[in-house]
Parts: sequence; C-alpha cells; structure tokens
Amino acid sequence: MAKLHTEVRLEGARDLTLIIGLSSRNLFGFIFLWTHIFFFIWKTKRAPGCSQALPGIAGPFEVLLISYWDSEESLKAFVRSKAHIRWMQFIYKHPRSMNLFNETYSAPLRANFINEARGYAKCVETAEQRRPQ
Repeated sequence: MAKLHTEVRLEGARDLTLIIGLSSRNLFGFIFLWTHIFFFIWKTKRAPGCSQALPGIAGPFEVLLISYWDSEESLKAFVRSKAHIRWMQFIYKHPRSMNLFNETYSAPLRANFINEARGYAKCVETAEQRRPQ
C-alpha cells in the first residue's frame, strides 16, 4: 500500500511565501475586486519566479491569494509589475473601497502533504527539479 502522508525535507529551502488578502468595503470595491481578480491571479501565476499561486475565496467580499516565490528578487519584481501596481493605485485612490494586507514568510517549520505536493511542498519539489544534476 502506498504511503499517503509525506513530510517534506526543508533543509536548504529558500522559497518565500506571500499571502495577500483583499476585501471590498463597498459596492465600488466589490465591482473592482470581482472584475479584476482573475486577471491578477493569472498574472501572478505566470510571473517569473512564482512557482505556484493558490487563490481562495474567503467570502463574497474577500479573496486570499497565497503565492510561492523562488527568490526575494522575483517577489520584488512582481511587486513592481503593472498587474500589482494597478491594484495598489486603486487602493490608494479609493481607500474607502478596499482593504488589503500582505505577509511574507520564509521556509515554514514543517510542510506535509497527502497524495499530491501543494503549497510549500510543491516549491521544494520544483526547486529540486531546477537544480543541475
């Protein structure tokens, strides 16, 4: 029988985790959120250095996006991208319409998965594939 649970070895892991939370505060923010979020997710997933982006709906007014980055440089380049700047411009121009938070983390203390590597475990797997043999 195949082993279901896998604990990931994190020695030398350097990937970063970025969590972004966006929530609308009024109808204008709600419309902006739902007319722009899918393009933002698509651009995040395709950004150089992003090994994975996992969107989640926390409710009709809030979206979370967890993304994994192979380096601080890649993450900083994404923050300077047009897709990210567009959101920041909207939030600064309309502060009563949208809430935002973001948090960046280095390697977790532990990473496990069942059946398929996702989250930080997927980053470690991707980094191992990038290493020259």
